[in-house]
Amino acid sequence: MKSTDRRCFLALASAAGLSSMLPAAYRANAKAQTMIKAGGIEISTYSDGFLTLPPDMFATNVDTAQRTKALQSAGQIGTTVKSPINVTLVRNGKNLIMIDAGSGSRFMSTAGRLAAELEGAGIDPKAVTQVVYTHAHPDHIWGTTDDFDELSFPNAIPYISEAEWAFWTAEDAINRVPKDRQSFVVGAQRNLEAIKDRIKLMKPGQDVVTGVHILATFGHTPGHVSIEVGTGNDRVVVLGDALTHPVISFEHPEWHPASDQLPDQAVTTRKRLLAKLAADRTRIIGYHLPPPGLGYVEKKANAYKFVSVTN
Repeated sequence: MKSTDRRCFLALASAAGLSSMLPAAYRANAKAQTMIKAGGIEISTYSDGFLTLPPDMFATNVDTAQRTKALQSAGQIGTTVKSPINVTLVRNGKNLIMIDAGSGSRFMSTAGRLAAELEGAGIDPKAVTQVVYTHAHPDHIWGTTDDFDELSFPNAIPYISEAEWAFWTAEDAINRVPKDRQSFVVGAQRNLEAIKDRIKLMKPGQDVVTGVHILATFGHTPGHVSIEVGTGNDRVVVLGDALTHPVISFEHPEWHPASDQLPDQAVTTRKRLLAKLAADRTRIIGYHLPPPGLGYVEKKANAYKFVSVTN
């Protein structure tokens, strides 16, 4: 069965009395985690599931006690931490824009729900006009292709920053990352190869379409970008992984998550971003912040606080 025949599969499963075996998103209509507007542009988020991570992933340059205290203050207790995945969909006139493509089915068993969530919400992947990648880590780009190596969003024009493309497609890219991350390179190259003939390379400061603007937030990866959606003072910044934890990223921006490829640059980016977001009181959507990922940054003593909102 090909991904394009998924609806036929659903109909056959229903006829065969197998509907109870289908994912929840197929058994009932799914809906967006949140739906807001910025400058007249509609923005919604959908769950791709969650990552299951060891606590030491969240800070490598502090002792265990400090890290544990910060995680516990976020309600995260135990030997693993569930990190949610919030994928953003932007509707602006005739443009239907995915910001990142989710994990697909080859990364973690707890992730890869995006296709089911979109289908349950009645969103046809063929209707997506652009996919804008914040960066090429697995949970952001491995959903570019499905189990059959077909494009998940077959009619979409893909966008990625020049610096990000250059890093992951370099001949020696696999030697630029630790051995335990070399699969990230293999997966990134597999998915980027699938879209290489249609890819649009972008630079910070450019617009994908009117009201969808590229911001430089390098550090988590060499070409990581965030996406500003809206106009004037009515804007939302879709952060990607520029800020990834509701306590650590805001109260301890100087800590080094293990996933940051350029830790010192990532710290500089976080501090700059937090100061501006708090001063402007700009709404944000975080890929790994508590669902639906929406909130804003508030100054708190010598650091910052994430304030979650639902709409």
